[in-house]
Amino acid sequence: MSSKIEFTLFAPRNEKAALIGSFSNWIQISMEKDEQGFFRTFTDLEDGTYQYKFRVQSVETNHDSEWRDVIDPYATEVDTVTGSSVIRVKAGKKVIDNYVWQYDRVPLPQNSAMVLYEMHIADFIGEESNNQQSKYTSVIEKLDYLSELGINTIQLMPINAFAGNYSWGYKVQHFFATESSYGSTADLKRLVDECHARGIRVIIDGIYNHSDEECPLLLVDRDYWYYHSAKNPDDPDNYWDPEFNYEYYDNNLKIKPAWQFIVMSSVFGFENIILMEFDLMR
Repeated sequence: MSSKIEFTLFAPRNEKAALIGSFSNWIQISMEKDEQGFFRTFTDLEDGTYQYKFRVQSVETNHDSEWRDVIDPYATEVDTVTGSSVIRVKAGKKVIDNYVWQYDRVPLPQNSAMVLYEMHIADFIGEESNNQQSKYTSVIEKLDYLSELGINTIQLMPINAFAGNYSWGYKVQHFFATESSYGSTADLKRLVDECHARGIRVIIDGIYNHSDEECPLLLVDRDYWYYHSAKNPDDPDNYWDPEFNYEYYDNNLKIKPAWQFIVMSSVFGFENIILMEFDLMR
């Protein structure tokens, strides 16, 4: 049995957009734009996993007629092999994974009592990593060791999806997706859950000054979310990649686009992972 699943793309200054995906044999599906700048369409999908992209008409100077295929900027999973967004449908609804929290009511350390351990997932596991299991699972196997050290908080260096299989995570490509080379979102949630079972808080580092050059927002409409070039051209040593323009205000929609995107990615992007800790610490 199939259900109508909505696909949306926020691109207020783009004239046209379409949806393509494995569910349509990559044949283009038209999208209609509403007054809030969202392109929308509904597609009948049975339960399963699908790959998709958006096809947008560029708004860059001298390229007004150019069409580009882009990964969904709000995708929660990315297929790095096909360069596509991934959507999972279960019981007629979009889902991220099937993980069920087990220890979401365990008391956690207050801010004043934190003993923090900063962790880069790949470096922490190192050469001992079992290639047959996710890196998150390998970290879980060492949590008792960390507890014995006396730490009660782990700060994960950025785990948003980045280019390649190794990075410190400071050039994010996909702000709503987690890094696939570390493991699945279910593996990440289990890591957080196992930390909480031991009374260990988890803090996730975030990068909101800039993004990787391949971030989909740049292909949709660079100047809507970013400075066109370096914000401070006289300080090239502090330019790390395209910088979000937190000053730009969209008078039509009454929003600051970069603010809106980053707030959504930092809160809602990992809502199933971190909101329960927010609830416990209020």
